Amino acid sequence: MSQQMSNFGPPPGPPPGPPSGPPPGAPQDPTRGPSEQPQAPPWAQQSYVPSGPPLASWGRRVAGALIDIALLLPFYLVAGVGGGLSQESGIFVTAFGLLVTVVGWVGFIGFAVWNHVLKQGRTGYTIGKGVVGIKLVRKTPPATDGQATIGAPLAGLRQVLHVLDAFCMIGYLWPLWDDKRQTFADKLVGTLVVVEPRSQA
Repeated sequence: MSQQMSNFGPPPGPPPGPPSGPPPGAPQDPTRGPSEQPQAPPWAQQSYVPSGPPLASWGRRVAGALIDIALLLPFYLVAGVGGGLSQESGIFVTAFGLLVTVVGWVGFIGFAVWNHVLKQGRTGYTIGKGVVGIKLVRKTPPATDGQATIGAPLAGLRQVLHVLDAFCMIGYLWPLWDDKRQTFADKLVGTLVVVEPRSQA
């Protein structure tokens, strides 16, 4: 009889209790190993944050570019005046007009190369960038070189690649929504534009 009654008793083993472990939403135990911590989903990644100065805003970059463009206008106007004179009758006026045109275009190209390639490659600043306080640097500078400049050859390549940015202006607008605020040319050569006033360089 006792054998039969035991079949209706509680099951063997420890009595049931509350579930082990912290309740959902509780803070994580710092003593737990890295492999035991819950992993964030891939779509929850944070935006890119540079290790040095903050990234320059799109408006600030546009302001610097407009200053650099304005500095080229006198050479363009000289070339335009020379082109007009070269259309006039008379061999001397035509020759003078051609000479003025050549001088204007040589000055235009020479100043652009100096400002955007030589000066920017060596210091990180064009005249316009220096005025608005932004600087062109490598995205991943050497560990011993801080916010390193990119050099004239890479600066020249970047200027050529701006042709891609000019296609429907998409590349120039790309920094508006890009987490690194880069144009297509910046992405291809690995550069960033950061806020760093010229006096601090």
